[in-house]
Amino acid sequence: MLKDYALKILKKSLEYDVGFGDITTNSIIPEDIKAKGVIKAKEPCIVCGIDFIVAFFEEYGIKCKKLFNDGEEAYGNILELEGDARTILMLERTALNLLMYLSGIATMTNRVVKKVRKVNKKVRIACTRKTLPLLSPLQKYAIYVGGGDTHRFRLDDCVLIKDNHIAIVGIKEAIKRAKNNVSFTKKIEVEVSNLEELKEALGERADIIMLDNFKLKDVEKALKIIDDFEKNTGFRPIIEVSGGIKEDNILEYAKYNVDVISMGALTHSVKSVDMSLDLTFSTK
Repeated sequence: MLKDYALKILKKSLEYDVGFGDITTNSIIPEDIKAKGVIKAKEPCIVCGIDFIVAFFEEYGIKCKKLFNDGEEAYGNILELEGDARTILMLERTALNLLMYLSGIATMTNRVVKKVRKVNKKVRIACTRKTLPLLSPLQKYAIYVGGGDTHRFRLDDCVLIKDNHIAIVGIKEAIKRAKNNVSFTKKIEVEVSNLEELKEALGERADIIMLDNFKLKDVEKALKIIDDFEKNTGFRPIIEVSGGIKEDNILEYAKYNVDVISMGALTHSVKSVDMSLDLTFSTK
């Protein structure tokens, strides 16, 4: 299903990219020229989206041979192509843009996960919903391929009570309403911005508590409150920290006894992998 969705996105993107025709290729390259080519990663990466790209090329009659699968570390040639030269050139940029971007997300995620594992073996590295319209399912897939946690895919995945919900009804009332109005199968997460809100969320037994934009010293204080609450009640929620966490400071948070570290940067600030499509030779 995800491949079908990716193919739909790619075809729509191609429709926009081509417009009334690839005037460069069509004016230079004769019809019926057959070409062979290769997509190569010009830097080490975690490949992501290769099956989407294969389906895209094959949709337009181009033969493909995968040299790597999603989730594998790669450098150099990753996909061989053969078919009509005009078609390959027309599809080139649309295919590369998505493959480079998704591989960039998977590569950064994998790098962060490996870094964090050196100081905390159990914490999950998650993305957020700071994703691009229509591309969110594919971005989340890239997080998964890189070894991260996808967090919520959509608004119906989990109750997440945020600051603006709290501003209207308050934490206690928000949690009570969620428990009364939402299926028992859905977890309830509360985003807290200070220690008083944390105590309220604990008192209402939220399933997950997100410490949002907490300074390091406040994370320590929060965990002390949570530890004491667990000793007294036997209840401990899943603890997530988020807000302002980047690759260069994540170890400062990973050293604490938290369950999840979420980073918007994994999707909104990622660098695409440098890739190219090179035609190796062509024949009539």
